[in-house]
Amino acid sequence: MSGLIDLHHISVWGVDTHARAASLRQWFTRRKPLQGVRIPILQDVTFTARPGDRIAIIGQNGSGKSSLLKVVSGNYPVHAGTREVKGAVVPLIEMGAGFEPEMSGRTNIKLSYAYRGKLRDYSKEMEQIIIDFAELNEKIDMPFKTYSSGMMARLAFASAIFQSPDILLLDEIFAAGDAGFIEKSRNILRKKVDDVAIAIMVNHAPNEFIDLCNRYILMHQGRIVNEGSRKDILSQYYKDILHIDESAVV
Repeated sequence: MSGLIDLHHISVWGVDTHARAASLRQWFTRRKPLQGVRIPILQDVTFTARPGDRIAIIGQNGSGKSSLLKVVSGNYPVHAGTREVKGAVVPLIEMGAGFEPEMSGRTNIKLSYAYRGKLRDYSKEMEQIIIDFAELNEKIDMPFKTYSSGMMARLAFASAIFQSPDILLLDEIFAAGDAGFIEKSRNILRKKVDDVAIAIMVNHAPNEFIDLCNRYILMHQGRIVNEGSRKDILSQYYKDILHIDESAVV
């Protein structure tokens, strides 16, 4: 199994919707020139990962963690810098992306393989494993749009985790959901992390998966501000960014 992530001086820009709305109002009411509405999402990010890397990216919500994963997965355009990614990527970021609401859960399992370019790995046997894990046997042939949010999350997670990536990207995937399914998902995820070449996990608060990592990176305001030991990165995060006493964190 092989994998490589090589990002050099990456910058990504987004649209400040509040500034755009204000600028448009000015243009319509006073015919003033439209003002710039771009905001930096990632700024001059350089980042490399190779087989054996298990990376925890720590930072506040809005620090650029998820955006970095979306650049790695190819879901975000790069406005400056260079991106090289080798290997099959499974991003557990926006689970359910590519699912068709009018189609059945069963059809969407196959679509998830096609969406990730892994249709050659699809089989009826694997489909049934996914259905069983997602606990959707009696609902699997219903349209995806009729599923509850919990059912959608279960199918999306199962469809992704049973594929065989070189690079696994995890974005705070256990923020919500049924407690029993979450525990089952955590157990299989621990095993999957051992099987892939590269795993990257992002979170705004440390959890048990941080202990699986051997590299620790701190992000703030769209930049990588430091990489170091688990202790040093968490200490800097609590002290310099959250401005709280680390000893008070349970």
